[in-house]
Amino acid sequence: MPQTGLGVALKTLRERRTLSLREVSQLSTVDHAYVHRLETGEKASPSQELISKLLRVLKPDERDAAMVRWLVDHVDADPELVGFALLDPSISADVFAAAAGIRHRGSARPDPATLIARVKRAFDDEDE
Repeated sequence: MPQTGLGVALKTLRERRTLSLREVSQLSTVDHAYVHRLETGEKASPSQELISKLLRVLKPDERDAAMVRWLVDHVDADPELVGFALLDPSISADVFAAAAGIRHRGSARPDPATLIARVKRAFDDEDE
């Protein structure tokens, strides 16, 4: 099963808090096997209520929480882009969502840094 953007985000946030799957499960009352399936991409469409339970335990900042909530409805988001954006706090949730929502022609997809730079430039041009 291919990794999903939501899975990358949840695993990254869990590892930041240095929590095991079982600890997240106990604190959130969400089955640890289900959390594992979300992280690996086996499951991809959790309810907003379930995500809220996980976010209460994972305690992300506002930007990261917004990204996770966006990812619930966008299962096709590039996992590499998600990982890149979570590592760079200068990338706003709006820039992330715009970059993740871009459709590419052909098989050549720009690397995450290039894609984010292009979207930031477009946002900056809009402000002028």
